[in-house]
Amino acid sequence: MEHPEVEGPPSDGWAGEGRTSTRRGRRWLIARALAVAVAAVLAVVLLDSSSGKHHDADSGVPAGDITDSVTRRTLSESATVDGTLGYGSTFELYDRLGGTFTWLPAVGAVIGRGGTLWRIDDQPVVLMYGSVPAYRTLEQGISDGPDVAELNQNLIELGYDPYGAITNDEAFSEATAAAVKRWQKAEELPETGEVELGRVVFAPSARRVTAVKVALGQDPPGATAPSESKSPHKGKKEKRARDKHVKEEPKKEAAEEKPAKQNPAKDSPSKESPGGGSGTGAGEVVLTTTSTQQLVQLKVKPEQQQLAKLGETVVVQLPGGGQSHGRITQVGTVASESTGSSAEEKGSPSSESGESATIPVTITLRHHVAHLDEAPVSVELVKSVRRNVLTVPATALIATAGGGYAVEALVQDRRVTVSVTPGMFADGYVQVEGARLREGLIVIESQ
Repeated sequence: MEHPEVEGPPSDGWAGEGRTSTRRGRRWLIARALAVAVAAVLAVVLLDSSSGKHHDADSGVPAGDITDSVTRRTLSESATVDGTLGYGSTFELYDRLGGTFTWLPAVGAVIGRGGTLWRIDDQPVVLMYGSVPAYRTLEQGISDGPDVAELNQNLIELGYDPYGAITNDEAFSEATAAAVKRWQKAEELPETGEVELGRVVFAPSARRVTAVKVALGQDPPGATAPSESKSPHKGKKEKRARDKHVKEEPKKEAAEEKPAKQNPAKDSPSKESPGGGSGTGAGEVVLTTTSTQQLVQLKVKPEQQQLAKLGETVVVQLPGGGQSHGRITQVGTVASESTGSSAEEKGSPSSESGESATIPVTITLRHHVAHLDEAPVSVELVKSVRRNVLTVPATALIATAGGGYAVEALVQDRRVTVSVTPGMFADGYVQVEGARLREGLIVIESQ
């Protein structure tokens, strides 16, 4: 009896062949992975050996030597000069009214056009801008003048001539009187239409208070009684006569006491004395002020004067490492010696203290630097500039036996000596010229 054939699993021959194919595929994948890993390692090794400025003997450069290249750059040679950060020149403001000081500004306060400088008998003394000091009462009927022109301009700038009625700058017209009354109303002053001497103080610009010379409640010498100061036009002739009489006798006493009170070394009147300083007439110094513009004052040696070029922009190094930019706005022409030098030494190049003669240079800062006054600073004054010149690190320059200079260059893995002529040194680089020099040439720095 025959049995039917039954299908079963593949024969052993087929199974063996499948396993062999699988093994071959795995081996191929492993071999490929190893090849990739080896290639990566070789790439890292080659990259490491060729990177950086350090070279081995095969490149012609001993191990440990450093190379750089000839490059074009701008070199700037400068000299550092010390200076002081401060403000503009001192300008003293005087009281011309008399009375009792009832309000005073704080040191450091900045007062602008129309601002109150101080108060006398609780009435303001106001700052207006101008170069001519007030010297008379400004009222209708007075002659034309620059002081009237200053008043008119300030009234216009402060908005007290809203209709543009002031047309003649130097004349005290009805339009001026009307503008004065508007100003007086705003300041809570009697609306008289005239400005008494001392109610307005003219100064070139906004003022920064550096010292207050009087105290609250103090009455200036020769001050009038409060009732008289509030009515300045009452009994003017009697007041002038009385003031003149009062001042004659004290002058004699002051002359007798002068040798005991005044420093013999000083011939000029003290800044605190009435009438001294700005020359605005009799009165007491109330405030010492400066402009609000920050300045740097330098004292350069005469041989450095050519470095300070008017209008040049400079970098000012501030305390703490900061910087500020400024512009040279004034360069002195006369050298001054140290205050310690005697009359016999004025012809000598240096003073008794060893300090040489100097020339004043003023730098105006572009931006205000907060919280710094009378601070020491330094300024880089540029001697010369070389633009777009070939340079190498100064450490690559070597002296030759003949008194010249050269650099060692790397040309096709060989060290060659290239003669050069050095120029300006600045910022660790030196300008070089030479027939065989070219931009990009590799040079070797000395250790």
